[in-house]
Amino acid sequence: MDLTPDRAASAVERHDCPNCDAPAGSACRTRGGKTAAKYHTPRFALVPALREELEVLVPADRHPGRAWKQGPALAVVPAPHTERPVRIGYAR
Repeated sequence: MDLTPDRAASAVERHDCPNCDAPAGSACRTRGGKTAAKYHTPRFALVPALREELEVLVPADRHPGRAWKQGPALAVVPAPHTERPVRIGYAR
């Protein structure tokens, strides 16, 4: 993987989070409303280059552990999803 943490974060934040409903352009957040330390797996799995990663940390400039605030609007609006998301889990 050649993505730096900031580039990985930018790629992840192009998508809304299906887990915590963080909008595109903002980091994931905890149940308590604070910025999470790691992006939620369903969100970074939407980025093909990050699907094999086990975790993607939120960069320090997103202020993990502090109260969440809406990020700035994205300059480029992401195209609608044309592929189905990858399901992560196990079967018995």
